Amino acid sequence: MPYVPPEEANNKLIETLREIKARKGSPPWREKVLATPRFRMLVHCWPSGFGHPGHYHPRADEIWYVIEGELTVSFNGGEKIVASPGSILFAEKGTVHDMKSSGKVPLVMLVFVTPNEPDDEVSLSNENMKFPE
Repeated sequence: MPYVPPEEANNKLIETLREIKARKGSPPWREKVLATPRFRMLVHCWPSGFGHPGHYHPRADEIWYVIEGELTVSFNGGEKIVASPGSILFAEKGTVHDMKSSGKVPLVMLVFVTPNEPDDEVSLSNENMKFPE
């Protein structure tokens, strides 16, 4: 998950998912909700079939919480896991993960990364995840 400088995040004391979804519109999108030097939190919304090819973070841990849709993920090339709403997933630093929205409805998930440092992603694929800016 790309670095988010603290000044680029919303960093509001309170914000609702409804507000974010209304502002962002149709997927794919990501919203930079919170960022400090210690962590970053984003909301991602991916249409079915959209994904993030194999990659890892050498210095950062990553946590996902699935709110809507389904996320298919594999860790270190292992078995594919399907996470549904309410699922919490964790990739410790150095864990290779490959992710794809696999449900019938768009995937909405919270993403937490700690620490929040620049250039902390190593891609294992020529494909790149692209979001409209």
